[in-house]
Amino acid sequence: MILKNKNSGEAHMMAHNVFTAGSGAVNNLMLTGDLVRKIHFQILKQGSQFKLMAMNGTVEINGELLGERVLAQGDEIKAGGETFVAEFPQAVPPPVPETGPTAGNPYERLLDGVIRLLDNPDKRRSSEEILSLGMELMEADGGFLFSVEGGSLSLLCSVPEDNDSYSNSAVNAALKNRETLIWSTVDGSSGPAGEVSAQSIAHKNIHSILVSPLLNRVSGQIIGLLYLHRKRPDSPFSEPQRKLFAQISQVLGGVLGSNQTQIEQAERIETLKEIKGSGDLVYSSPEMGRVVEAGKRAAVSNVPVLITGETGTGKDVLASFIHAHSTRQGKPFIAVNCGAIPENLIESELFGHEKGAFTGASALQRGLFEQANGGTLFLDEVGELPLLMQVKFLRALQSGRIRRVGGNEEVPVDVRIIAATNRDLTAEIREGRFREDLYYRLNLVQLRLPPLRDREGDTLVLATHILKKACASFNMNAAALTRAAEKALLKYTWPGNVRELENKIQKALLNSSSRVIDVESLDLPEDPDRELLSLKAAREQAEAQAINLALSKARGNLTLAASFLGIDRKVLRDIMERLGIKKEDFKGAKE
Repeated sequence: MILKNKNSGEAHMMAHNVFTAGSGAVNNLMLTGDLVRKIHFQILKQGSQFKLMAMNGTVEINGELLGERVLAQGDEIKAGGETFVAEFPQAVPPPVPETGPTAGNPYERLLDGVIRLLDNPDKRRSSEEILSLGMELMEADGGFLFSVEGGSLSLLCSVPEDNDSYSNSAVNAALKNRETLIWSTVDGSSGPAGEVSAQSIAHKNIHSILVSPLLNRVSGQIIGLLYLHRKRPDSPFSEPQRKLFAQISQVLGGVLGSNQTQIEQAERIETLKEIKGSGDLVYSSPEMGRVVEAGKRAAVSNVPVLITGETGTGKDVLASFIHAHSTRQGKPFIAVNCGAIPENLIESELFGHEKGAFTGASALQRGLFEQANGGTLFLDEVGELPLLMQVKFLRALQSGRIRRVGGNEEVPVDVRIIAATNRDLTAEIREGRFREDLYYRLNLVQLRLPPLRDREGDTLVLATHILKKACASFNMNAAALTRAAEKALLKYTWPGNVRELENKIQKALLNSSSRVIDVESLDLPEDPDRELLSLKAAREQAEAQAINLALSKARGNLTLAASFLGIDRKVLRDIMERLGIKKEDFKGAKE
């Protein structure tokens, strides 16, 4: 049977015994509109007939509001502002009767279970419900539900909870073949190319296995794996049940993908709730929160502020933030990089010059002090000031008056000074490159900006802000980072801090052929901050990292963790004892 959109001509074929339409992501036909429910209606194949059933209401069929109807050729169904025509291009043979878990129309039971899953607001607990529903429909004795990301398996749940009846080769075969597979010790079936032997199943006291990959309905990528087994030798899974399980897995894969998307969206929303900031000062970490609070307190006074921190941490942004929260807001904010001005011009740049003061001085020029009068003068890289200039600068700070180059009169100025440096000024004082009296004059309030690697949670917040700002600046449509790109950003230690992050995001946006920024577009270098380890230390570090990850995914189950790692359980226990890793630390762990 086919539902054809009367307006667009788009055809939606009913490929299986159940067809659903609604606003939810798991439906065969996606509908939109305020009155459309998550599952708006279903069509069930019953013998040679196709029965439409409205979910929790009625559907307009041929101009009538009906709760259900056996569809006929040419029936018109209105839903979501569209009209669909039922067509039957060829006769459909009645389904082959089956026994066991298919009795009592498993599709109706599946549909009821899916509705419960979609209506459950706790998406994190839906993993257990997905596995439970699969086991119920297939009458399995136990099972596993895994998530799959980047080819890596993560255990979501198992029944029983500490279940270790798991065949690693069966899972690998299902992932490799991308299809629902069956193994049995009863009839000797061992799946494609005999990947799993009957002995490897029987020694776990199980006699039949069903494994099915769960696919993302949009991308086609494997996002999970549903694994079921039976321990009853008199009732192995059959080939018709494998086909049924394949159809069930299609639906449950859609539910899992939808739930994962909603969980990720909820996590992003929670992160966004923690984002604070003003202008380009964006953060969520407590480390930056403390700096900002100290900056607000300093803003209300007129005392000088010294901002320290590594290059690229955003000292200029913090200085602007302090000015914006001070009583001088609305007045000039003048910024100058002391290291960017030639030494022979810096005095004229700061204090100005009179007409004729030197060759080329054809007119009176007011310096930055006078331009910032009433407001704030921000001196970036103040440690670059020449010693002679430091003396004149200190005099201006103490007296509140400046003298232009070539002038005889002193000009009063009312300027608040904010200085910044990435140098250790106390070391500069010891080396005779910075005046101690100027340091104490500037250092009445000191704010240290932490490097990006120490600002937990800020990297993705800043990356998203920078990407949005870059799209607007480059007149581009909105772009987004892939999950793999986000993980790469978090893994990198950012020696160039926020400035390096901004550079990488902007370059990735310009070099990307789509509006999706992936790992390759970011072009992150090898991390220069990685420590050089001895071979033994590197090996132990890698072992500990792999074991911790496996135990976390297995929730402390040593047998399952050893299976993930491809080693014997006893070998794993010996390595854990050598490295001081305890399985109790991972009981009940969640990723």
